[in-house]
Amino acid sequence: MATIDLVCNECKHGFAVVTRVAIKPTQKRCPKCGSENVRQSFASYLRNGPLSSPNCGAPGCTTYG
Repeated sequence: MATIDLVCNECKHGFAVVTRVAIKPTQKRCPKCGSENVRQSFASYLRNGPLSSPNCGAPGCTTYG
């Protein structure tokens, strides 16, 4: 499961979505103001690691380089 951190571009509210697959459009809505103008924050990349790596999650796989 991946935790995707999102930030609303309208009200700057930060929130997280936990998902097994790609984020659904309904999940890309700010729970505070309802805006769909959201972006993924950099924290998601640090928490989930290199998602394109086949070794992600393996022992010794580092997310910080």
